[in-house]
Amino acid sequence: MEKETTQRIDVKIEVAQTLIEAMKANNTPWQRPWSAQAMRPINAVSSAGYRGTNRVLLSLSGREDPRWMTYEQARKAGWQVRRGEKGSPIVKLVEFATKGPGEAEAQVEPGAEAGRIGRALRRYVVFNAEQIEGIQPLPLREIISTEESVAKAEEVAVALSETGLRFASGGASAYYNLAGDRIQMPPKTSFHSLYDYYATLLHECAHSTMHPKRLDRYEALHQRWGDEAYALEELRAEICSAILAAETGVPMSRAHIDNHASYLNSWIKVLEKNPMALFSAAKDAELMSAYMLELAAKRVHGAAHKEWVEGYDREGERLAELEHGRRL
Repeated sequence: MEKETTQRIDVKIEVAQTLIEAMKANNTPWQRPWSAQAMRPINAVSSAGYRGTNRVLLSLSGREDPRWMTYEQARKAGWQVRRGEKGSPIVKLVEFATKGPGEAEAQVEPGAEAGRIGRALRRYVVFNAEQIEGIQPLPLREIISTEESVAKAEEVAVALSETGLRFASGGASAYYNLAGDRIQMPPKTSFHSLYDYYATLLHECAHSTMHPKRLDRYEALHQRWGDEAYALEELRAEICSAILAAETGVPMSRAHIDNHASYLNSWIKVLEKNPMALFSAAKDAELMSAYMLELAAKRVHGAAHKEWVEGYDREGERLAELEHGRRL
């Protein structure tokens, strides 16, 4: 168990250090413009999306192709990792049978029953499709226009407003006020571009999920400027806004990056003190972004359904009027 504990801690420290070094090099999703595909990594074999910390880790590569795989997956598929290529680390929580006094080592599959089950983070290495020979080229993807991406970002904000969140325009600062459940945004005209405005708006929308009306993220409610809780909440919001930007098509802007550069040292201090904070922040950011995207999707679906129902009703009324006219 001592060996397992040491390995578990080492993996957490290694992953946290990877992100810290990326922060110092201005190479995280919220410090530079990135391809939307880089923040939407999937497994090339299963098509399953990588989430949480692995989404963040793989986004650091900046690869245009979102497909990733292990060396063995590539081999079994008949592909080949190019000589000299370096893989990217990911982590996975695995289960193992603990060893008691007088017991032999036992290996169990995740979810299998055993007397005592331990859990540990394991480090794996994956390769991007750009590093693979023999794989089919990535199909051309549809280019999302500025108008479309802005409309998608707007849908997120509108969907949140229907939960009671209020928006106000004015002043020179953007922030979320928990007591009033309100997002304050400077006028759009004060931003360099629409992208600047919506990147900032999505960040503040991420904060609003802490309210009891939404995800009730209690751990984020009691925070003071400059303390560890505040820094961690800002990290959650940055990862969440990066995910939302990738999903809506709104890219990060230089102005938005500069606005959040002041948080860099506080984030680094938090991760150095508690490497597990990264895993917690990434997991929370996934939940926050999924919640907001689902709200927006339900609203769009509901609006389309409502339009269809209203059209059906209007047609029914028209036919009823025609039938009434024939009877007269």
